[in-house]
Amino acid sequence: MTEITQRLIDYIQENLVLEGDDIKVDETTPLLQSGLLDSLRTARLLNFLRRDIGVPIPAAKLDPANFKDVLTIVAMVRELESV
Repeated sequence: MTEITQRLIDYIQENLVLEGDDIKVDETTPLLQSGLLDSLRTARLLNFLRRDIGVPIPAAKLDPANFKDVLTIVAMVRELESV
């Protein structure tokens, strides 16, 4: 598991999983289907990616397909890092 993958899993588990929810986040947890990502949590995640990972996500990438799970987000981040 890469450092970005682990940091993203940790952030989602600690900041986006609501207290009392019995969800254990891993790289393939369906973030949208599970209800983990709504508009507010997505905004928080985007801020984390920009501030802590150093990769701003452009509006063109704000497609639900890019936020399916942690692996999908990491793939998008790697693609943006290489541009």
